[in-house]
Amino acid sequence: MSSEQPFYASCDVADALLALGLPHGGYIPDIHLWSPEFKAGNTRGIYCRDFREPIAPALVLLLTVPAFIPPQPPSMVSVKETDAPKPDQHFVDAAPAGSVICISQPSNMVNAVWGGLMTARAQAKGALGVIVDGRIRDLNEQREAGFPVFAKATSIMGAGPFTRASTLNAPIVMQPNPNHPPITIHPGDYIVADADGIVVIPQALLSEVEARCKKSTAIDDQCMAALKAGESIAGTFKKYRG
Repeated sequence: MSSEQPFYASCDVADALLALGLPHGGYIPDIHLWSPEFKAGNTRGIYCRDFREPIAPALVLLLTVPAFIPPQPPSMVSVKETDAPKPDQHFVDAAPAGSVICISQPSNMVNAVWGGLMTARAQAKGALGVIVDGRIRDLNEQREAGFPVFAKATSIMGAGPFTRASTLNAPIVMQPNPNHPPITIHPGDYIVADADGIVVIPQALLSEVEARCKKSTAIDDQCMAALKAGESIAGTFKKYRG
């Protein structure tokens, strides 16, 4: 992948994955951007050389980096599940620089699994953001830190009395919407997360996704110019999309 071009928006990537035969398009629905602002910001704004070295400002809201997946499914378990594995360190301490932390919380739990203190540590470790299929809290602290945080909902209750992490960096399954197919995230997959939504790119499809996005966005740019010039939707699509 060229180091001179940015990666593409989540919408472009999902279209590419659908064209490549993934029926879910890599899309994780109903998880939204809460920080630095709620559903606001750039949707084509960061490029990471080799997906490890961020060369864009820290507050942009598009993340295209290898996923760091804390615990295995469910990534958080109830504290009552005493037989579930326990990691030998806190999952935020284990996060590598340049990664996106992905967390899946049991759907019947209403506590937060991510808060302001975790964001402080994640930033110190060099993580670029967090995606939580579950709940977060401390929104003021998240936003003051300018840290990209995506989650399904918020809570005022902390994790301690309710949930804990299990094993580190194993595949997890996210299905925040039961009407959409579950998405499995493997360590090293690529995450594109922006104000529109979140999409997961399997490692093996990265080059094909880039090629399709490059072609489709060029066509869309032609369509946009034509529509702004007064051409019809039907005529424009026939001319440029075929």
